[in-house]
Amino acid sequence: MTRSWLLALATGAVTMAIKSVGAFMPTRSDSSAFGRATKKLTPLLLPGVLTALIVVQAFSEGHRLVLDARAIGLIIALLSVKLRAPPAVTLVCAAAGTALARLIYSHVTASAI
Repeated sequence: MTRSWLLALATGAVTMAIKSVGAFMPTRSDSSAFGRATKKLTPLLLPGVLTALIVVQAFSEGHRLVLDARAIGLIIALLSVKLRAPPAVTLVCAAAGTALARLIYSHVTASAI
């Protein structure tokens, strides 16, 4: 079994353990300080984690910081969200923009040789 599979299995086991602990927690945890803090903090975690994932996926390659066609796709996605486009339109526009940027880059580098 490879290291990646072991990591995937360990992640799954830890996730299941955390979820099973929730079954033993009281349903009304608003009375404790921990419950109130958790209730206030939980909505703040998701946007932060998703933003970090997007930044890492868009601007890194291995252990290097890169600026390539993925940045163009991200900018197009941000613009389409700002213009309140539906999620499907946002996805298609970002993918098309990234593909177009990659096509232009490959054409420019091929003609320079």
